[in-house]
Amino acid sequence: MEKIKNKWFNSRSVLLTWSLSYMAVLLLPVALSSIVYYQSSKMLTDEIHLANNSLLKQLRELMDKQIDAVNRLDFELNWNTKFRELVDQHKYVIFPEEYMYDLHDATKDMSLYQSAYSETDLFYIYLASRDTILLPGVYRNTRFAYAENHQSDSLSYEEWIDILQRKKFKGFVPVKRTNENGVSMEALAYVSTYDYEDDQPLGANVILLDKSKILSSLLNIEAFSKGHVVIADSDNNVLVSNSNTDLPARLPFGKQPGAGGMFIWESEGQQYEVFSIQSAVSSLRYISMIPSEVYWKKAELVRKLTVMSILASLLGGGGLTYIFLRKNYNPIQRIVRAFNNKVSLREKGANEFLFIQQAVDSTLNEMDNMMLEMKKQHYSLRSNYIMRLLKGKQEHELPLAEALSAFDIQLLSEDFGILLFYLEDVDIFLERVQGKTADEKLRLLHFIVRNVVEELVNVRHRGYLVETDETMPCLISLSEIPAEEQADDLLQAARSAQEFLAHKYSIYITVSISQVHRGLHQIPQAYQEALEAMEYKLVMGKQEVLSYEDIQRYNIRAETDSGYYYPLQSEQQLINYVKVGDFQAAQGALDEILQMNFSNHPVKLPLARCLILDLAGTLIKSIGELTASQNNILIQNPKRIDRLYSSETLTEMQEQLEGMLREVCDYARAKRLQHVQENRQEALSELINKVSAFIDERYTDPGLNVSLLGQQFDMKPTYLSRLFKEQSGEGLMDTINKKRISWSKQLITEQRLTVNEAAEKSGFNDVGTYIRTFKKIEGITPGKYKEIAED
Repeated sequence: MEKIKNKWFNSRSVLLTWSLSYMAVLLLPVALSSIVYYQSSKMLTDEIHLANNSLLKQLRELMDKQIDAVNRLDFELNWNTKFRELVDQHKYVIFPEEYMYDLHDATKDMSLYQSAYSETDLFYIYLASRDTILLPGVYRNTRFAYAENHQSDSLSYEEWIDILQRKKFKGFVPVKRTNENGVSMEALAYVSTYDYEDDQPLGANVILLDKSKILSSLLNIEAFSKGHVVIADSDNNVLVSNSNTDLPARLPFGKQPGAGGMFIWESEGQQYEVFSIQSAVSSLRYISMIPSEVYWKKAELVRKLTVMSILASLLGGGGLTYIFLRKNYNPIQRIVRAFNNKVSLREKGANEFLFIQQAVDSTLNEMDNMMLEMKKQHYSLRSNYIMRLLKGKQEHELPLAEALSAFDIQLLSEDFGILLFYLEDVDIFLERVQGKTADEKLRLLHFIVRNVVEELVNVRHRGYLVETDETMPCLISLSEIPAEEQADDLLQAARSAQEFLAHKYSIYITVSISQVHRGLHQIPQAYQEALEAMEYKLVMGKQEVLSYEDIQRYNIRAETDSGYYYPLQSEQQLINYVKVGDFQAAQGALDEILQMNFSNHPVKLPLARCLILDLAGTLIKSIGELTASQNNILIQNPKRIDRLYSSETLTEMQEQLEGMLREVCDYARAKRLQHVQENRQEALSELINKVSAFIDERYTDPGLNVSLLGQQFDMKPTYLSRLFKEQSGEGLMDTINKKRISWSKQLITEQRLTVNEAAEKSGFNDVGTYIRTFKKIEGITPGKYKEIAED
């Protein structure tokens, strides 16, 4: 008994405190229940309406996110230059050979979009002029794509094509979708057609949403109210419904308030309370139909429960308080025993609460780790918000002051500047970091750059650097100091960061600096200036500090020149060097042109890029004068031109141009040698034909020999004999003797001449030579041949 007394009244126990608290808690609901009894029905109805409206808003937020993703995907598909070229087809009128390459390249981009937009079930682009469907990773003929994805009794191929060829159409259409397992299912297609050209359709973007996924988000409303949920378009067509009946289709849409609300509708003796809400990002409307009896049944139940709770509180409150007090103390004892097993808790406190406090203190380290993770997330959110500021995409729904406070962005004044950092060479740094993955190394790299830059800037100002893959913009809120000092501080911070990172960490960067602007609305302009200044790496080189203000002065000086230096005389000289394959002379001419433009006569960046393309055009023109256009080695390899145009510095541009120049010079030299060989072969063939013709005319002349032929064709006899043998395969005298023997055989057989007569008339000086030659060629003597012929 004494033990129980001590447990209740000892200040170190929680039993006494709990007993007093439970008594107060018991009296409070009794008093409140009596006050709200008469208002419970009305309040319950209002709460149910509010709950349904909240659930509809949750549905709207969920669906609007998917629709927003669809709109963003449709926007990116429309403005992707690769896809636009495939839709318009203008490019392939001039370059038809690039169509298949671009088509294959576009399917790869489609796969990247598929990974980025996981909310969509499937999307594709319809190319009307090519009768082709462009899907992620593949492309299909339209009829094959229809059979593979949409074939059903409810949607024919002609109806499907008619949807894709509608003029200026953007909206949702219910369709059938065949999944990877060959199962046909309901889907919602967002169709966005391209403008017509010459009264002909160009194509359409189609993005599919799985209806089953949409319906799964409606289960919360269905479980709450046992009613119906509908998604309808602006024409009051039911797109999605969780009902298997035609009840939603018979709903009087005309009674719905324009901005959403509630009205009562009666159908087939059943009364419904209809709630509707308009989508925030589209013309869709979300509607719920709840049977009215559901509300009143719940209201009656609440009334009964209220009376019962008051009676139960008054009659059994005291006893239940005692029972629950003892029952609820057991968990405290179990908690104390559980914490006693913790190694980190070495001694018990004065009472249960103090003991538990020690246990709570042991979890603070874990909470610190959680806070660290939250800080990382906060930094990511702040970076995203700053990027939106830089790009001029500030969200007007969230007040600026609240946004800056939420993301811990401190403004020292209304003056701002942008430093843009470009990571040029980080290989040495990454090689030094051992024992980490590539992603961890990259995060460490960004962490170092961010901390170095912000520490240097925060000496007098406030800087907020955003981490991206290569370009890292830093938004700087400048303090209230003179404008000249603000600009000098930006330049000094850029140079200090560049030198420190290079010296300490072997991280080499290029920095561009915007002008100082006043007002948050000027942040996008400052960011654009930093980007434009960064482009001048082409002329200024890498690992430099590029000031937009200096570049503007440079451009003003460049405007005094009428253009870049590339006269026709220099172009023709370069063409001549290329055509003869003289690489050294051609390289010297090219270096002279670049030196005149980038040193003696500086040109603006756009003109510099034009000069690059002009020089590349000269090389193409040079090869074009040597061979047919389809055999032009530069046209056959367009990626060389792409690499040239995308060069980031003048040095890289010169390397690309010299590589192209060497290739075309080698080609021209090989082509010239080929022409020389062909001309020589043609001349030799003509000479051999003349010699053979001369032999045919004079072979019966005894004086015809190699010396006579050499005199006749003004060549050394031995050289002429060697050329003749190389071309015909036999020597001159062998050819002459064969013709003489052949003629003598005719004289013997047809004219019945003797051996001596045949030898004399066929061009031999003596009979002995004739007999030896005849036997060498025919294998028998002329006398034997005569006997055989006479027999």
